[in-house]
Amino acid sequence: MDQYPLTSRQKDPSGLARSPRHVVALALRIKGELRVDALQGALDEVVERQEALRTRLHYDENDGTLGFQEVLPPRPVPLTVHDTPLPAGRARDEMALEVHVALHDAELSFLATPSLRAELYRFDDQDALLTLVTHHLFSDGWSSDVLRREIAAGYRARVAGVPHTLPSPVPYRMFASWQQEFLGSEKAAECRRFWGRELAGVEMYTMPADRPHGPGTRAPRSVVENFSIDAGTFAGVTASAARHRCSVWHVFLAAFMVLAEKVSGRTDIALLTVNNGRQDEKFYHTIGFFTDFVPIRLAFGDCVTFRDLMLLARRASADSQRYRMSFDSVLDIFPELMKGAFDPLTLLPTLNYVRSPKAESQAQFATRVEPVVPAEEVSASYVRGAFIWTFLVLPSGEFRCVVEYEPDAIDATTVRRWGTEFVDLVQAIADRPGQKWNVR
Repeated sequence: MDQYPLTSRQKDPSGLARSPRHVVALALRIKGELRVDALQGALDEVVERQEALRTRLHYDENDGTLGFQEVLPPRPVPLTVHDTPLPAGRARDEMALEVHVALHDAELSFLATPSLRAELYRFDDQDALLTLVTHHLFSDGWSSDVLRREIAAGYRARVAGVPHTLPSPVPYRMFASWQQEFLGSEKAAECRRFWGRELAGVEMYTMPADRPHGPGTRAPRSVVENFSIDAGTFAGVTASAARHRCSVWHVFLAAFMVLAEKVSGRTDIALLTVNNGRQDEKFYHTIGFFTDFVPIRLAFGDCVTFRDLMLLARRASADSQRYRMSFDSVLDIFPELMKGAFDPLTLLPTLNYVRSPKAESQAQFATRVEPVVPAEEVSASYVRGAFIWTFLVLPSGEFRCVVEYEPDAIDATTVRRWGTEFVDLVQAIADRPGQKWNVR
């Protein structure tokens, strides 16, 4: 048996990452003729091409940071087909949304191989819903886009009888070797020097809880609050950011800076952000667990206007990306960085910017294939104690700020106040970039 080292993201000292609830789920609405045999063949080919989906993880019984990967031979993907007649008075869109919401309760053992499960709900021969579930130890959000493209290309190739031209993915097991080589490189030394300067004496920014909280107080499921900006208004936010050679992500960071000052009086904060983790482009076509955390230090300094904050956020974000290294490596330099996360009177916000998948041509394998978009996002975190701020730009152009939180730690009224202030600040920065940020 060939053994390959664990990647930094597969190391699991607490055992939480191995939870059957730690999954990545996707629901696709398919309009047009669909051949189940071609779909099955495309799914099986993805598993053959993408080693992560047929990998078994072996952990040391006493230390979840130790273990190895074993790549198994390809196996057929379990595809369950449900012929789903429409009950009287029910709409197909409504049923599709119900299936999508139920996916948040999906479970899959990290030992299951292949780590891909598919269910097809056929409303009729021209309308269906496909759900795909992978374990997060072998996949992530970026991987979901790769999965869609590979299924589509494999399906079209089978229907047309012409081989596809997808690039051969670099095996995920090579990411662990890449990480080890990187840590010994001059670039890694440069990254350590940067973070040594940037985070010296700093703890990650936390927000005040409404009451003490901990493992003994956590509810069975976290709660979600949704805040939105309509597509037309948000198009103005995008255009305003572009005029300053910024992205909407920089607007989000600037808005959060002002919110943090209002909430805590802080004008120097370090925020924990979610990143795709693919530092080397050769892994762009690889399915696997790359997603990692990247801190961003945001010190107001002599910033006067919203524009100043937005430009500061652009510089700080660019620096954080330029000197990316695994978050484990950052914690090796500053083990006290996450100290505030264990304070029962605070909450550690994690910022996650998600670009919702679009119905691009590469992902089409029927007349139309589109992700199911619910009217509101629902709780998705399998770990209690979450305080996740997710920023979504939907295919329609609508912007959503989704705050997932522990109800035993903080009141809904507090989250609603913060969320409302945040989206108001996003619009204010876009509409009035020259305004002083501390105008009350």
